[in-house]
Amino acid sequence: MTRIALVNLTTTTKIGGVETFVWELAGHLARRDVSVTVVGGASKSPPTREATSGVRVETVPYLDRVRIRRVPVLGRQYGPTKLLERLSFALCAGAVIERGAFDIVHIHKPFDFPLATWIRRRTGARIIYSSHGRDFFPGDRRFTSAVQTFTACSAYNAAEVRARYGREVEVIYNGIDTEQFSPRPPDRGWRQRLTGGGAPVILWVGRLERWKGTVDALRALALLDCPAHLVIVGDGPEMSRLRDATHSLGIAGRVHLLGACDHARLPDIYASADIVIGTSFANETFGMALAEALACARPVIATRFGGFPEVVRDDESGLLVPPRDPHALAAALRILLHDPTRRRAMGERGRAYTVARFAWPVVTDHVLRLYREALGED
Repeated sequence: MTRIALVNLTTTTKIGGVETFVWELAGHLARRDVSVTVVGGASKSPPTREATSGVRVETVPYLDRVRIRRVPVLGRQYGPTKLLERLSFALCAGAVIERGAFDIVHIHKPFDFPLATWIRRRTGARIIYSSHGRDFFPGDRRFTSAVQTFTACSAYNAAEVRARYGREVEVIYNGIDTEQFSPRPPDRGWRQRLTGGGAPVILWVGRLERWKGTVDALRALALLDCPAHLVIVGDGPEMSRLRDATHSLGIAGRVHLLGACDHARLPDIYASADIVIGTSFANETFGMALAEALACARPVIATRFGGFPEVVRDDESGLLVPPRDPHALAAALRILLHDPTRRRAMGERGRAYTVARFAWPVVTDHVLRLYREALGED
């Protein structure tokens, strides 16, 4: 039986896009009778989530980047401290991986290239790297010869990786649980409690970072000539700025900052919105929230940036607008808010496209094919 190690420090310590990808991939591989081990960092807090049956989890100690940044000279060195954190992880993870005698070691950050190089030399395991962003660091190119296969989560991300390393890159999109994220009736009680009536609901979901462009969603809402409400699900450093902006724009009564939300609750929230929007203008390689919304048959309006156009098909499953342009976003919102038939058709097409491209069975098939090719079995 082929033995696979999915290696990523934060898989067992945090919750996020890369972490979800690793956990979900591990579970789907195990259901295909693949021997799979997740290797991550040891945390003092409870596990971020329970592993699927059949998935082995190995955690090792490491030096957290927060502690490293307490050293005065390293306080603002975000890239170098991430690398130091990963190197401290590699000191113990390398021994665990070597003992596991894995056929394939699948990594997800360039910061793990030095570890992968050591593993390749010590065990001969095939190394596969899946990019979910950039996270490049000075000197990373010298370690890429150990990597047999490069993948990326979108064609946009693949172009970034190809430009950096000069290697061929295969696109493996992020997976979506299209059974969990599926069409369902809206929660009319939830809508009533938020809007106090039948006003349209626009939804934004994600981490509240400046580059996510959430303030542009507020500005677009202020430009609308209908009493639509904007629901923002997520937390982050932009929260106070957004709260202030709702007051300065005079829309505080129509904006609902719900904070972080249990992931299991999201399908019901998507189903209860009329339109889902994405407003990023940097660092966006895929668009997980938008794919989840489409899987729930919701129409999406997103910026024409990064990986968004690969998730949202313009004029088919939604509309694309220029980044950082509240007027264009408001115009697109007006079009769809006044055309429920078009919204419904876009949602149906978006659901079909998402199931065909991003459903986990499709993604798992793709990963298994790459594993077989890496081992010379195809």
